[in-house]
Amino acid sequence: MHHASATLVDIEIDGVRRRIEVHQCGDTCYLDSPLGATTLVELPRFPEPDLLAAHGSLIAPMPGTIVRVLVSPGDVIGSGDAVLVLEAMKMEHTVRAPHPGVVKEIRVTLGQAVDVGVTLAVVEEAE
Repeated sequence: MHHASATLVDIEIDGVRRRIEVHQCGDTCYLDSPLGATTLVELPRFPEPDLLAAHGSLIAPMPGTIVRVLVSPGDVIGSGDAVLVLEAMKMEHTVRAPHPGVVKEIRVTLGQAVDVGVTLAVVEEAE
């Protein structure tokens, strides 16, 4: 690399020197060179959890692996009861019920790797 700034990259690749103009607007970066134009869009490292998840959905707070599923569909549970355990960064994290109710769905299996924001289970609120 010969030079890099917020508006210009001067680089040599395989013996060919290229100058690339850089224009950034928010999360979008426009690159222009003699070879053409390219648009890059920065994606969030950890996307927001699904905002359209069903009420009572238990969302993975971080990427990890399911190490224990403690309930089954149809089980009646109380607010704060442990539903499953997620291992992340060599630590176990218990995912608890947000309210009393009935376990409607378990959407993961033992040993499954999950990303942040994935719906793990759904607890239907007691009436």
